Order: sequence, then C-alpha cells, then structure tokens
Amino acid sequence: MSIVKKIYLAIIAIALSSGLFAQSISLHEFKNHKVDQLSDQQIADFMEKYKSQGYTIEQVEQTSLQGGMQPAEWAKLKSRIQNLEKSEKSQDYQSISRQEVKEEIRSVRQETAEEKAPEERRVPIFGSSLFNQSNLTFEPNLKLPTPENYQLGPDDELIIDVYGYSENTTRTSVTPEGFIRISGIGQIQVNGLTINQAKKIITGKLASIYTTIRSGETSVSITLGNIRSIKVLMVGEVYRPGTYTLPSVASVFNALNAAGGPNRNGSFRKIQVIRNNQTIATVDIYDFLVSGNLKSNVRLQDQDIIKVEPYQKRIEIEGEVKQTGYFEAINDEKLSDLINFAGGFTTNAYKDRITVFRNTDKDKSVDDISSNEFASLTLQDGDVFSVGKLLDRFTNRVQIDGAVFRPGTYALSPGLTLKGLIDKADGPREDAFPHRGTIIREKDDLTTEALAFNLAGLLNGTEQDIPLKKEDKVYIASKIAMQEKREVEIYGEIKNAGTYSYHDNMTLKDLIFTSGGFKDRAEISNVEVSRLIIDAKELKTGDKTTEQFVFPVDKDLNFDAQSAEFLLKPYDQIVIRPISGYSEPKTVMIEGEVLYPGNYTIISKQEKISDIVKRAGGFSRYAYIEGAYLIRTAQTSLADEQLQQELFEGIAEEDPMIKSDKFFNRKGIVGIRLEKIMDKPGSKWDLTLQEGDLIHVPGTTQTVQINGEVLMPAHVRFDRSHSFFDYIDNAGGFSNKAMKRKAFVIYANGTAKPTKNFLFFKKYPEISPGAKIYIPRKPERKGLTAGEAISLGTSATTLAAIIISLFRK
Repeated sequence: MSIVKKIYLAIIAIALSSGLFAQSISLHEFKNHKVDQLSDQQIADFMEKYKSQGYTIEQVEQTSLQGGMQPAEWAKLKSRIQNLEKSEKSQDYQSISRQEVKEEIRSVRQETAEEKAPEERRVPIFGSSLFNQSNLTFEPNLKLPTPENYQLGPDDELIIDVYGYSENTTRTSVTPEGFIRISGIGQIQVNGLTINQAKKIITGKLASIYTTIRSGETSVSITLGNIRSIKVLMVGEVYRPGTYTLPSVASVFNALNAAGGPNRNGSFRKIQVIRNNQTIATVDIYDFLVSGNLKSNVRLQDQDIIKVEPYQKRIEIEGEVKQTGYFEAINDEKLSDLINFAGGFTTNAYKDRITVFRNTDKDKSVDDISSNEFASLTLQDGDVFSVGKLLDRFTNRVQIDGAVFRPGTYALSPGLTLKGLIDKADGPREDAFPHRGTIIREKDDLTTEALAFNLAGLLNGTEQDIPLKKEDKVYIASKIAMQEKREVEIYGEIKNAGTYSYHDNMTLKDLIFTSGGFKDRAEISNVEVSRLIIDAKELKTGDKTTEQFVFPVDKDLNFDAQSAEFLLKPYDQIVIRPISGYSEPKTVMIEGEVLYPGNYTIISKQEKISDIVKRAGGFSRYAYIEGAYLIRTAQTSLADEQLQQELFEGIAEEDPMIKSDKFFNRKGIVGIRLEKIMDKPGSKWDLTLQEGDLIHVPGTTQTVQINGEVLMPAHVRFDRSHSFFDYIDNAGGFSNKAMKRKAFVIYANGTAKPTKNFLFFKKYPEISPGAKIYIPRKPERKGLTAGEAISLGTSATTLAAIIISLFRK
C-alpha cells in the first residue's frame, strides 16, 4: 500500500472518529462535504489527530486533493486550521507573555543598576526611577474593555454574540488577509477597522440571516477575545535596545519600560515614535511626571520604531527645592520651568536669589540670579543652580520669660518699649520680684550685655521706660523660684508618712491631719518635732545643731492649745514613735513528726523550743527526736555570709559530693539536742525562738550514709554494734586519696564531730542513725620545678657552709 493511500485512509478514519460524518456516510459524501458546516471543535480534533500521527499540513493537503476534495473546500479547511493555530498561540502568549515581560524587566533593571555610574547614584536624574520601580511596571491591562479606537488586525479574535429572539455565539479570528469567517455569511473584511466600525458591518451582514435584528428583537454584541501580538523595535539611548514582542494594546510607556527606559545619555523629552518611515509622535515624559498627562502615550502598532534621542541640555539644581538632581531642558525653557520641574521651593528656601555655576568656552563662571530674572533666564547645558536656605535669625523678635502671665516670643513693633512688652504679656504675676529685672541685649559685635531695671518703678512711672531692640530677652524673676524648696517631713507611726510641701502658718495639727492621722500603735503622748538651727550666731557659740519639741496628743486626736497651734518651719522633721514594747506578730514553724505541725505565733518574748513542741501536741510515735534540728533564718552580716560561703566552697572543692548535702546548702541550720530539751525545759539546750525559726522533727531512720573518698559511697543499715571502721568497710574501704585524719560525721540533728588526733592516736566519731560520714580528699601535691629545686639546693649548701664555719671557730 502506497504512502498516499495510507494518509488518505487515515484522514477518513480521523474524520469519522471526530464526528465529521455519521457512520453511514460514504466516501462520495466526504468528497462533497462542506467545510462551513464543521464546528471549530471538529476542526481542532482533526488537527490533533493528524499531528499525533506525524503528518504535516502539506501531506494532508496533497492526500485530500488526490482523494477528491474540492480545492475551494480545502482552502477553507486550511484557513480555519491556520486560524485555530494562531488562536492557540495567542492564548499561549497571554499565559506566558506577562511572565516573560516581567522577567525581562527584572533583568533590565538589574543591568541598569549595574551600569549606573557612582556619580549618578549620588545625583539622580529626574525621571530615571520611573522605569526602575518594582511597583510601577506599565504592564498593559489585557482585561479592560476594548478601546474604541483599537484597530483590528491579523490574529485578533472577535466574539460575536447574537442574543434576544435568536441566540448564537461565534468566535472567529482575523486571517492574515484581514478577513473573518461567519457561517452562513462567508468572509468579511475587517482589517484596519475599529471595533465600532466592524460591528456596523457585521451586524448588517447578520441581519440577512437574523431578520429580527432590524426589528430590535435580536441584538448583536461584538467584543475582542484573544488579542494579537506586535513587534516593536527600540533604538537609540535606551538601556536595552532591540526588538520586543508586546500585546497589540501596548503603548510607548509599555515599550520603554520593557527596555529599561532611557539610559544615562538618553533624552526624557524627545522620544520619537516612527511608523512607516514617518515620525507620528514625539513623547515628552515630563508631561507625565510633572502634570500626569499621558496624551503623548500613543498606542503602538506592529513594526513601530521607538527612538530615544541623546539629551541636549542637562541642568542640575541643588539645595532648598523639593526634588534635587539632574533635569533636562528643551528649546528655550527658563529657570522658572526648572523650579517647576523640581516641585518648587521648600519651606525654608531663600527665594530672593539663586546662585548659578555655568560653563564658559574656557572655564567656569558664577552668577547671582534675582527673583525677577527667574522667568527670563534661559537654561544652558551644564548649568548648576544652588538654592540657599533662610537664615536662622529674626528681624523683629523680642522675648520675655519668667513671672509674667504670657511668657514667649513677640514681634518688635515700631516704638515698642519694655513696659509695652510687659503689657503684651498681660503684666507681671503676683510672685514677680518687684525690685529687679534683666534685659539681655546683643551688641553690634554679637556679644551680649545685661541691663537691669526696677520692675515696680517701671510700672508706677518712677523709672524711665526702656526702648527695646531686636533679639532683646527680658527676664522677670519669681520670688517663689528664688526660694529654696521648702518641705517638712513626718514619719513613723503615721498613716501617710513622707515629705510634704511647707506652707506659711502651717501648724503641727495641719500636718498630722494632712498625713492621714496616727496609726493604732502610735505613742501619741510623745510627738517629737526636730528643727534645724539656722541662726549663724547660735551655731558659732553653741554645740546644738537642732532643737527638739515634744507634744502630747490624746487618743481622740485632741491637741492642747500649745501643740495644736505650734507653727512649723521649713525642714522640720516630725517623728511618731510606736508604743513602748509593741511589736508586730511573729511566727515560727514546726514540721515533721509532731501531732499538729504548722505555723505558731510567738506569744512571749521568752518562748522556747519546748513551748512550741507542747503547743504542737508533742511527738508522734514515729518521731526520731535525736535527729531534730532548727533552721534559723535571722539575717546575718555580709561578712558572716561570705565566710560561710568560703568555708563551703573550700570543703566542696576537696569533696564535690558534699555540695549535694542539705546541711551545707541550707543556711542557718542549728544543731539542737531535742531529747535533752524535753527532759529539762528551760535548760541551756532550750533556745529562745525568733521570728521565722523552723523546727524539723524527722521520722525514724535506720541507715548511715558514707560519702567521699571511699571505694563505693553507699547507704548502710545502722547497727549499734558497728564501729566507724565497720561502716567504712561496708563502703569498700578508704581510697588511695582518702585523708583519714580529717574524717568527720554530720549527725541527723545538724551537729558535726571531727576525728580527734593525739600523737599517733586517732579517735573517730561515734555513729548514730541518720548520720553521714565524710572522708575528705588529700590535697594534691605538686613536684618541685627545676628552679625551685636549684633554689632549695643552693639554700642547703649555704646553710651547711655556715654550720661548718661555726664549728671551725
């Protein structure tokens, strides 16, 4: 079988499987089949099938014509296949072109940033940031309604929607020849037409099929579906010249943004759009930057050329304008235009004169431009304008401060005098010092001088008024401010003890009531007032520095006449002491094996351990009385705490296991003999309790703990028949590092006993239940260094020589 016949049979099979014919259609009917009757979906299925089998459009054309298809029908079929292929490409463009454009723009911005010179980074070019901002892409919005002046072209897709009495929707694309095809009507030329123009023509054609269109019962809507892409050439002074593929609705700004915008030599004022070898528009970006005007942002067409010319004039403006940098000038633009481009002057700008630095043929020149020349001075390439700042000084300022009702800054009006300024400030306050005020005045050389005046004389007219000058500062002192801060103190058994402001004629009674009155425990019969002696003569001749006054007050806060009306003076100190013998309630705690453990209030200053045990109901049957101990949390001195810490660290360094023992880590443990205390209450063993004391009565214990330098530290069962060495043997015996002569025992009640040494004899402590045996470690001995050995040998030799010399004598 020949290749042609195989392709022909494949086409028939594809047609049958895609719904081109019913199963009963013959080959004769296929030859005479009308392509106009096939839907776009059927054509698309046909394309997919022949492409999947590896056939080209040329092979399909040859086989179809040889199989009997009419050339006109094949031309229609080929045209529809091409239109569908272009439609797919347009859809692919819409799904990927935006991402491609974004990636291209990002790449351009990176290259643009790398290309910019260091001086350009310091002095920006006005408008250069427009195409380098991530939040301003100028990407065309493809979801907007179709612009009325949009001209149709090849690859544009039209959606023709017939609705009303009759309904039908057709999607068709403009062919390369500029036609669209509508079933039942045929081809319609739309290339170069606007949407409105195309709608009129298409509606007129459809009226021949849908007669209700003329009566208004049926309407026609024509919109743009997938748009075509165009190619635009970017040339001249742009960061990335070349050819760009853009949507057909793209404008000049879209193209400039894709190319990175004008480069450092490019013009922002003369950007030409060339179409068919003719300049159809000149774009001035300043229209958009300054006025927000996009009238020159023309829509592009396929094969348009955008040319960015080099700049002709570039001028710099610095100083007090709202936007400094390089600006571009065209034609005969003036300095006033430049100031407008820069956003105008800042608030603090000196607007009367601007300095310009200008290039000449040989060197540079400088000139001062007055404000009346701003609108007439023509800008030149290379000009640098500098706008100065207002001086930080005033031409007519005077100030007044101190004891007046409205201190502040005032205008120096013509003829203003000192009295006039005080009147402007609503006059002096009641506390104003009447005999003297001061004017601080600047002299001609900017140094200052002080001028004194009598305020009272100025106001009553007995003293001559003083004319004021620019920058005069008037100060009127306050009598209150001139006084030292006056206070009195009250503390002790008073509800609101503290420091209070002193007032003239303030009495002792006033202060006590102001501070809230006495507390219940106050000794009101002995209110003491201490007063500083400030009399110089008395201080020189006597030894006393303060005076003491004592006043009685009854329980109803009734003062006698003397104490109630006793006038206080500044810095007096009032002390309210507590009742003699009064103290706050104090508590102790007993825990462990007693019948009623808990907190108990000390009811007597002589309450002892035995008293608390009795109040707690005595011991339970499980109490190990010999192991009881006392923890006293009474505050110790800093020196005692440091000494205790050093001793603990020294012992723990020799034997780290000691660190875990509660008797070393808990401060304030006192070893007591509770069994002796309870046998003889009130004896020397029976300690008087203090606030915060804790009595701990442990339960029965039957073990002994061995720690330190033994082979196996352990807990061992207590046995009265065992000696000290029996317990050491139960722990494996001493280690090589054991310091036996320093062994000691801590008993359950917190007391400790060391090993006693006499000559070569050692007496080790007795062991009781709950005891802890500690075997310290020998200190490490360091060998002599070479230097130490030589020094020791030299000393021994010298000593021997001295002894020999003595014997000879």
